[in-house]
Amino acid sequence: MEEFIVENIAVYGPFAVFFLLMLSGIGLSVSEDLIIIPAGVLVGSGELGFWPTLIASYIGVVGSDCLWFGICSRYGTPFLHKRWLKRLIHPRRLLEAKHEMERRGAWMIVFARFIPGSRTTAITVAGMLHMPFWRFAAVTAACVCLTAPLQIGLGVLIERGISTHEKADLWQAVVGAIMLVIAASMVLNFVRRRLKRNSRPPRAKVRWLKRFRVPRRRRHDTATSNRPLRGAAPKADSSS
Repeated sequence: MEEFIVENIAVYGPFAVFFLLMLSGIGLSVSEDLIIIPAGVLVGSGELGFWPTLIASYIGVVGSDCLWFGICSRYGTPFLHKRWLKRLIHPRRLLEAKHEMERRGAWMIVFARFIPGSRTTAITVAGMLHMPFWRFAAVTAACVCLTAPLQIGLGVLIERGISTHEKADLWQAVVGAIMLVIAASMVLNFVRRRLKRNSRPPRAKVRWLKRFRVPRRRRHDTATSNRPLRGAAPKADSSS
């Protein structure tokens, strides 16, 4: 896969970087590191320009994340009505998660950008719980301003022999571990304060769940159950 990515980037340049990143936003199981770092290697060798590659990487990452967020926000909410999900997660828990998403969802997106393997999960949860799009886009755009140049810089260092792929992976693992420790400490502190208060955690308003449409099959069943049977005798008037 990596050879295929490098070959296409070498032939089509920044357009391939942008296209591959957008594909990763709709299901291509390739992380942005496997696309941007090899592009940085080509930048270090002089085959690609720095600024066109950086712009393509930035727009591609932000665009793919916003695309997946929109898909989850639009088509992921029907899962909230699945019976198996309701058995696992009580509606009260969903409202509590929605409340926390409104208050601390931005931090979840920030940590997910640096913790390996958590980016897609965080975007999916943020979309299903309807985090405001402008907030998600703003946080993502700010984080990619830092991650995209660093990833291209790692590729340049690899090309010049100053670094290696193993060192790049180690550096990302160290940063991810640090962010994971910070996120875990914040969660533990939050749980500890909740336990001290000995009260139910706040939750979002119930109308957030009620605004979802009832599935068509359920609406049809309700309508047919209220419809009088053919040939049945009319009910007697109680007033008579």
